[in-house]
Amino acid sequence: MTLQEQIIEATQHRGGLKMQPCLAVDPVWFAAIQTEVRSLLAEKEASNVSAKVHPTNWTNPYGNVTQHSLYNETGKTGDTATDHNLKLEGKVFAAPEYVSLQRFFAAFQSKALNFRLNGLMAKSGLSPHEENIIHGDKLRMRLHLPILTNPQARVMLDGEQLHLLAGVIYYFNNGCVHSADNSGDEPRYHLVWDFFLDDWSEENVFNLNSAASPAEGLRKLSLAEAAELSVSEPWHIEQYINYKNEIVKVGAAGQGN
Repeated sequence: MTLQEQIIEATQHRGGLKMQPCLAVDPVWFAAIQTEVRSLLAEKEASNVSAKVHPTNWTNPYGNVTQHSLYNETGKTGDTATDHNLKLEGKVFAAPEYVSLQRFFAAFQSKALNFRLNGLMAKSGLSPHEENIIHGDKLRMRLHLPILTNPQARVMLDGEQLHLLAGVIYYFNNGCVHSADNSGDEPRYHLVWDFFLDDWSEENVFNLNSAASPAEGLRKLSLAEAAELSVSEPWHIEQYINYKNEIVKVGAAGQGN
């Protein structure tokens, strides 16, 4: 199957491509990003996902869940209004003083629909849900870069759960039933951004047989590295929320009835 077919297969809960480790960030650059993210957390306003008006609140967050919007129309990190409008135009990077972070975003800026720093404090998470990633003839893709994490921070995808390693960029198919949980004692922060699948992203992000990458300092993973980082454990749920905000019961085969 083509990459697009594999992704759609996963959104139909029939296997397919749920997740793929794709790129590694140069260690020195990544350390600088981590330092800047710590400063950003102390200096910039976050939005509260627990607020009923927050666009992520429908996922039933628990504990203390935060977001910093880093690419929007106002340049304010607490402004989520244009995070999901699917527009490429009219947005600005909201933290230009953080040069290593801005350099990273610049590698994806021409394609990015949004760019956020998502935080799960200790004993916090998002409940199982699935999102609509098919927009006409376009597929909305999502990448995660764990910045600050701990071994008890997990993501779940259609029957699987795993820990995402700091410094590695992962494709995360949010069209699958998925959730996130931080059972650890330290906060977990991921950079998360969306874009539409196209030839550029297939070659520079997904094709591990090609050395092409979005920018210098971003290295394609080898097939062996990607396989090692894809090892998961079983995950079982009883129900989830779909993108229509309906509760779906899960049958014995792991699919909604």
